[in-house]
Order: sequence, then C-alpha cells, then structure tokens
Amino acid sequence: MSSKSILISGAGIGGLCAAWWLSRSGYAVTIVEQAATLREDGYMLSVSGAGLRVIEEMGLLPQLRQAGLSMGRHLYLDARGRTIMQFNHGKLMAQLAHETVLRTDLADILYQSLNDAVSLQLGARISSLQQDEQGVDVQLNNGHAQRFDYVIGADGFRSATRRMVFGPDVGFCQHLGMQAAAYWIDANTQLEDDMVAIAEPRRMSMYYRLGDKGITALHIWKSDQATPVAQDSRKDQLSAQFAGSHARVTDAIASLPSTCSIYMDALMQVHLPDWSRGRVVLLGDAAHCLSLANGQGASMALAGACCLAQELAADSSPAALQRYQQSMRPGVHALQIRGRKAASLYLPDSAWSFRMRNWIMSAMPKSMLLNYFLKSAQEEIHLAEHIQLRQLSKQAA
Repeated sequence: MSSKSILISGAGIGGLCAAWWLSRSGYAVTIVEQAATLREDGYMLSVSGAGLRVIEEMGLLPQLRQAGLSMGRHLYLDARGRTIMQFNHGKLMAQLAHETVLRTDLADILYQSLNDAVSLQLGARISSLQQDEQGVDVQLNNGHAQRFDYVIGADGFRSATRRMVFGPDVGFCQHLGMQAAAYWIDANTQLEDDMVAIAEPRRMSMYYRLGDKGITALHIWKSDQATPVAQDSRKDQLSAQFAGSHARVTDAIASLPSTCSIYMDALMQVHLPDWSRGRVVLLGDAAHCLSLANGQGASMALAGACCLAQELAADSSPAALQRYQQSMRPGVHALQIRGRKAASLYLPDSAWSFRMRNWIMSAMPKSMLLNYFLKSAQEEIHLAEHIQLRQLSKQAA
C-alpha cells in the first residue's frame, strides 16, 4: 500500500480519539459505525487522570469544560424515604482534577475536532476480514471492500470485531453479578437535591438533575443475566426488578412512554491475554472493559487511543501494538481489581447487611465519611496514572 491506512470499527470515545491522533500521524483513517447516528445514550461520565491529560493535549479542554455538568448535593434514602446520608458531592469533587460531561457531548467534541480529516461511514460494519503479514482485507456490510494496514476494534465490550478475530465472548467477559439501566425522565420531576438515590438490598435507583440538560435515571440491581435484553422488553424487566420499591421509583418506571429508549446491559469486565492478533488490535471496552462499577472507562479509552496512536507513529510495525498493551495493562489491571472489589460491596445482598451499612454511614462523622469518599476517588485517579504515555505535546502539535 502506498500510504498508511487504518480502519476503526466503532465511533465511540476511544474510536474518535484514536482517529484524531492517527490522522495527525499521517494515517488515512476510516471509521465505520453500525448505528445510523453517533450514539445518543450513555448519559454522564467523568474524565480525569490520563484521560484528562489527553483531552488537554488535544486542545479540547475549553470545550470539555464548557460542556461540563455541575453536580451539587447528593441525598441517599432507603425504600421508606428515610435519609441514610446527604453531602455536597460538588464541593467534594472540586478538590480533584476532573470534568463530568454527557457522553454525547464528549463524543460530539471529539467528532467536531476531526475537521473532515477522517472518513466516517455510519450504518456500516465489518462483515468479514482476512489478514496476512502486510495488511488486512476488510469486507463491509454495504458491499465496500478495502485493504488496510491495521484494523482497530473500538466497538464496545460486546465487540463484534473481537468475536470475529479472537473467538466467542465466553472466557473473555467476566460478569460482575449486576445489571444497569438508564433513561431520561420528565425534566419537571421534583428532586430534593441534584442527585437522589433510593438504596435497597440488592438494588439501587438514582436520579440526577444535569443542569438544563434534564433528569436521568440510573438503576443498578443484582442479576447474573448476561445476554442483552431487547429494547421492547426493557421497561417490563425494570418493572419486575423494582416492584415494591419506593413509589418514586415504581411511578417513574410505570410512566415511561412506550417509545422511551432505555439503555440496559450487564456489568462486565473484559479480560484478554492479548489485545491484538496480527494487525487487528482492540481498544477501550473491547479490550479491557472496566464496567460502570469502577469508573475510568472513558478516561482509559482516551488514554488508550492516544497511546496506541503514539506507538504506531513511532514505529508502524506490529510491534507497536505490543508496546501499546505493555504501557496500558498495569493501570488497567489495577483498576479492574479495584472494580471487582467495589462491585462486591456496592449492593448488599441481605436486609441485615444493608441496615448495618446504613447504620455505619449514618453514625460515622461526616468529615470522616467525606474523607473516605475523597480518598477512594483519588485512588481511582492514581491507578489510572499508571498509564505510560510518551511526551504528548510534540504529537499534538
């Protein structure tokens, strides 16, 4: 091939960020995204640590801050509406370098930064690929065929690219024993604070007021179900899982219109011995999903995209893919261990353990409790800083 070319499967955070860095390294970049539009769900996420450094080096920090969401007081209630805990989350998190944004806003910031330097094909996906030592022959579902130097699978923890190259998900995906669902609710809903949570044994419902963006609901519950739930069955599943909860929860679910789009999936981690096979490499959740229970997923996708692009810019041989993995794996591994521990404590199984946790949280001096939350957030960011990135400024110039 006369020029270096890369196909990225997935126009998510990692895929868009990788396209930005790779296009500036001289690669001709094509992104295929099976959805007809850039993904419109995902709700809010936090960018910190290595991910925030990458955004800053891309010159996108002003846009990220402009899109930032301000989170104030958080209120935790039990199923009877009694207060378990209340604190100023915004004041606490102001002590850390981070930005909270809607996933759609971050994706749009990254997409707009590409400035037509990348070919984006919506409604397209890889139907087959074959590789040799020099490149990868790709056939798309729209009939288009092309040969690329590399293919990057950035298509989420249920990655079709991973299954195509590495085999079935069995053995790679570790279920954390929980499911999550999220959706938007009526913006006129009354909330006592910026975030109100209804905590119960084995399940929790959270409602976030996201400035003038509206109100989003997030539910998490204990479940071993691993297969995806069809969109037209998700409301019924939520109703069944949260039957008997606080009226705020059951009423909100019951009032969801039939056309409401509900995100719902299992909380999974992805564990692979290698993130690349030949000239196909995985990025973000496709390679090392951390899950909602952990956080740092977006930041690791940003850092991984930058790291992979840097290695390919320094050396366009497949050895670059191994260096990318070696740089990223220590931090990812530490975060995954932390995430599994957090998942085991997140939703107490029994009413007794739930009451005991609530008693400890209510009896503990607030200063001690807030210090615990702050140290936990600091530890998460510190683990993410294990990522070994090259000097960024020369790459972004």
